[in-house]
Amino acid sequence: MLKPFAALLISAVLAGPALAGALEDASALCSDPMTTGPEKREQMLRYGFTPAEADPQGALGDLAIAHILPFTNDLPDLEARFAAAPVLAGNINRMIAEGTISLWQREGALLAFSIGQTAEGTEHVTCLFAGPPSDDLQTMFDRYGEPEDLPHLETLALRFDETAINLQTETRYQMISIWSRLTSEPPRTPLTDAYRLERIEEPADG
Repeated sequence: MLKPFAALLISAVLAGPALAGALEDASALCSDPMTTGPEKREQMLRYGFTPAEADPQGALGDLAIAHILPFTNDLPDLEARFAAAPVLAGNINRMIAEGTISLWQREGALLAFSIGQTAEGTEHVTCLFAGPPSDDLQTMFDRYGEPEDLPHLETLALRFDETAINLQTETRYQMISIWSRLTSEPPRTPLTDAYRLERIEEPADG
C-alpha cells in the first residue's frame, strides 16, 4: 500500500498546486513572500495561467477599465476617469512590447505581471488582474476584511497592507494588495473583479 500512496504524493507535487479560482490563485501567486519575481513568472503555468495576446481594443482594454480609477485621481469626474482607460491600455501594451510586462490569461481573466527595480536597486513586483465576477472576491473579503462600498466610484474595494518576510533568505517586503469590483450598471466591462499587488523589497540594511 505504501508504493501507490507514494506515487500519488509525488504526482501531486509534480502537478503543481491545487487550483482555486483564477483571482484567488493570482492573489496567492503574486503575494507569496517565498518566491522572487522571476520565480513567480516561472510558476504561471503551474497555476493554470497561459501567455495571452495583447489586444488594447479587447481584453487588455477591459483590464485597463477595471484598474483605471487609482491612476486618475487628478481627473475631474468619474466619466473622464473611465474615458482614460484606453491610455492605460496603450501604456501596458507598450510595456508588453518592450518586455517589461508579461501578459497571462486563465478562465476569461487577464493578469499583467511586471518585475521592476526601486531606486535602491531592490525588486518591485506589480500584478494587475481582472476577471469576470466570481465567488473568489468574497473569499478574499472573508480572509482579509470588510470591503468599503464606494458608490460615487461605482466600486467595492478592500486594501490590505502588510510586511512579509521570506523565512529562507530573511528578505523583507512591503506589500499592498487591493481587491475590487466595479458595480456599474450596466457593467462598463465584463472583467469587473480586480486585484492589484505592489510588492517592494526592502534594502538589506533597511
